[in-house]
Amino acid sequence: MSILGDLLTGKLRQEMRERVDEIITYGKEWIQTAQKLTEAINNLTEEIRKGNVNPKSLKSLNRTASKLAQQTANLTKALISHNETLQKILSKIG
Repeated sequence: MSILGDLLTGKLRQEMRERVDEIITYGKEWIQTAQKLTEAINNLTEEIRKGNVNPKSLKSLNRTASKLAQQTANLTKALISHNETLQKILSKIG
């Protein structure tokens, strides 16, 4: 189907909307986890400053960092998919 046909039937629009929604969802999750990691780092820094390092703080920091790494991978995949969709649209247009 031509690019005009795809636009008229909404296929490209629907695909773009799905990609954008995916990026927004993963982006929100990433921001929340990054804030939790920042808080955990600040708490650990304060504990170190006071000379009271709690092993639970290290576990929390590790768990949150791992979660952020996974969410970064998800966000990266969503951005790559969105880029591929844009490239497909551009190749049809011009």
